[in-house]
Amino acid sequence: MKIIKDKTGTYPRRLWFEDGEIEGIAEGHRQGCVQLVGKLETPALPVDKFIEIYLPQILGTKVSLDPYADLQRKEGEKVLGATYFFDDHLEVKIDRSVTEEAEKTDQWGRYNATGTHEAGHCTLHTTLFKRDSNQQVLFRPAETKKIACLQRTIEGFYTGEWWEYQANQFMANLLMPKQPFLAHFEMERNTYGIRDNRELVKNDHRFNAVVGYLARIFQVSKQAVKIRLWELGQIPNLQQKELFQSSGFASTRDGLMG
Repeated sequence: MKIIKDKTGTYPRRLWFEDGEIEGIAEGHRQGCVQLVGKLETPALPVDKFIEIYLPQILGTKVSLDPYADLQRKEGEKVLGATYFFDDHLEVKIDRSVTEEAEKTDQWGRYNATGTHEAGHCTLHTTLFKRDSNQQVLFRPAETKKIACLQRTIEGFYTGEWWEYQANQFMANLLMPKQPFLAHFEMERNTYGIRDNRELVKNDHRFNAVVGYLARIFQVSKQAVKIRLWELGQIPNLQQKELFQSSGFASTRDGLMG
């Protein structure tokens, strides 16, 4: 990681990560979480434990989680999650609408994505708000020390928000780590007697069945699964353009890679 000028003007400086660096960070923290909380029964990460138990250990500061926050009233109607940076602790908040929807439907994909997206800000971006006797804060001191995350940015639609892209990269690698994700993908694909991904994608029923299986066992949304498959080069070129454009990457990805 290195610090460069932030051309968006949001921060005096921006953080730049090399290709694969965030993946390595996320994988290390996933393994660390498993060691701390115990072996996982399924590939799904225990998001609440990651935030409340693991993050304080590795960040050296208290991290609280409020899954029933009134963020859309306080921060804006499209805000799903927010991280507040204080000198002696961090606060992660998830809008109550996200949690209540998950409890009602037992579909935890959006909740898990929001929680680990905010965990990404805690892990990657605390330095933007930190000040000590030897370091000037990178964030403008007059502004509130927070990152409030819109639904569109958590779902992958960016307009230059490099910090949101980085948090999403952390989220994707934390929830759907490359090796086990691909192993489960290939295993489920092969149960249909299909060895070629192009053949799989051409069969809507079986492709959707594989995507649904991955979404269930990793506790993520189907759209998150499709984007992850694209990122890992598993979806053929014919599908890539449509998927990437529908997820907001097409015009902004190159500028957000750092």
